[in-house]
Amino acid sequence: MTAEGAFFVESAPDLEVDFAAMERILGAALAGFASDLRLVDALDFAAFIRIGQMANLRSLVHSSAEPYFKPGTIELCELGQALLSWAEPPEILLPMTFRHAGVRVYFRLRLAARSASVELESVAIEDDDSGQPEARLTNAVESAALQPLRTQRTDAAT
Repeated sequence: MTAEGAFFVESAPDLEVDFAAMERILGAALAGFASDLRLVDALDFAAFIRIGQMANLRSLVHSSAEPYFKPGTIELCELGQALLSWAEPPEILLPMTFRHAGVRVYFRLRLAARSASVELESVAIEDDDSGQPEARLTNAVESAALQPLRTQRTDAAT
């Protein structure tokens, strides 16, 4: 994994990438999946993370991803983090990968009481001669989806 916020495209490592656009694309594609994960009690996530129950966490991720994406597209990478305090609502951070059609995205899914967000860590795109990694990500999430997605295309992707 590369440093946080760093992108590399295997065939063109010097390519400039619109980091915010890629977060929006992936975030929009994962909205239903994240909503399903938020149905799980935060305390259950915290317990699984605390006692190292990776298999249980993976099962939650797979069952939540199943209605939205092809098998193996969304994977949990590590246990994650449960942010619990007496003064703040709980937050769960899950390190994940999206992998489809030669596009690999490493990201953290942040689940909170009323929201979810995506924080990209790195992106790898195989054999990209187009110079438009945002379009490749859009195409990858659309082709990995089991139902049509309502993602907002960026100017680079249209």
